[in-house]
Amino acid sequence: MDGHSDYGHAFEVFWQKWGKEVGPKSTVLLLGDARNNYHASQSWVVKQMAAKARHVYWLNPEPRSYWNTGDSIVGEYGTHTDGVYECRNLRQLESFVEKLA
Repeated sequence: MDGHSDYGHAFEVFWQKWGKEVGPKSTVLLLGDARNNYHASQSWVVKQMAAKARHVYWLNPEPRSYWNTGDSIVGEYGTHTDGVYECRNLRQLESFVEKLA
């Protein structure tokens, strides 16, 4: 609403509109840096996704050394996923896909 990332709000809207579509055959891919600009995390939504979905993964384009610094709350979200992966280039994306195969 204020021009800055608000993952919590985005997750709530997603859950209200499409949460019932997430089921045991679903794999949820969350893409982003998890810099929430100090808004409420609403990590309960990610927890609910993980409870309903087969898998939940987070692909983060920031270098791992930046995670959980400043307004990054990737660790809070990550506790509810099957894994958080640095994914800044095609090589890292390929590595992630190979882990799933």
